Amino acid sequence: MKRLLITGATGFLGRHCLAAAQALDGVEIHGTSRQIQSTGGVVWHGVDLRDSAAASGLIDRVRPSHLLHVAWEATPVSYASSPQNHLWLTAGIAMLEAFGRNGGQRFTGVGTSAEYGPTDAPCVEGVTLINPDSIYGQTKAAMAEAAKEVAQKHGFSAAWGRVFLPYGPGDPPQRLLPSVMKSLLAKEGIPLSDGLQKRDFVHAPDVGQQLVRLLLAEASGAFNIGTGVATTVREAVETLAALLGKVDLLEFGAKPRRAGEAAVLVADMARFATLVGVPPYTPLQDGLSAFVRGTRDH
Repeated sequence: MKRLLITGATGFLGRHCLAAAQALDGVEIHGTSRQIQSTGGVVWHGVDLRDSAAASGLIDRVRPSHLLHVAWEATPVSYASSPQNHLWLTAGIAMLEAFGRNGGQRFTGVGTSAEYGPTDAPCVEGVTLINPDSIYGQTKAAMAEAAKEVAQKHGFSAAWGRVFLPYGPGDPPQRLLPSVMKSLLAKEGIPLSDGLQKRDFVHAPDVGQQLVRLLLAEASGAFNIGTGVATTVREAVETLAALLGKVDLLEFGAKPRRAGEAAVLVADMARFATLVGVPPYTPLQDGLSAFVRGTRDH
């Protein structure tokens, strides 16, 4: 029986990874959270994984065969420049070393599209330059390199999933689509840039499915986690507003784009499709419809 440990299993992406893992047969699932949870079928561990000793101690106790490391600094707005990212990196490397010492077989870490440098084309693993401009992206990229080195040292298999623009249940309210939805429901006008930036919006449940499939695969190295579909921010926001019948509240061009913002941030999914399998794909219209229904029900 595989023993899976999912860190950050109650977070935005972690909860979707947990749901995907719970659909598997023949696995024993362990999850981490700052506070002990009571979800059935999961062995929970309350631990602050920014503490290197606590992180490696957790691995010593659980001895997982498979480790999906989702937990990281995710405080809305401040995460990109937070010094907490360095704590996560140091503790993550300690966790990797403990995983190797305890006979771990397969590690998959959750990275970010923010690891890539500016490009006008879809991001291709091993081709597009890794040149992050934020502390968040830099520490994630460093963790990816550490995973490769520690895996070679201890002889386990390691993969790295670079997640593009997730949205859906559990999305923090300060992020783009939830904040737009909140303002639309309040009937407030929303000042936006021109919205012509191209992005890869991926439904969070699909992210969970892709990451768990990557965890159970054999291929090593970096893999994009996305859809491969380029959608402008304007198209995404207009789709959301149309579902709520409030397109008139959108004020495109009312403010400038953020300085240094990439014009294109879209995943090339060929490597994932070839080495892992065709990734699950929820069209944006369907994903946003489900998001709206869930928000209203909540």
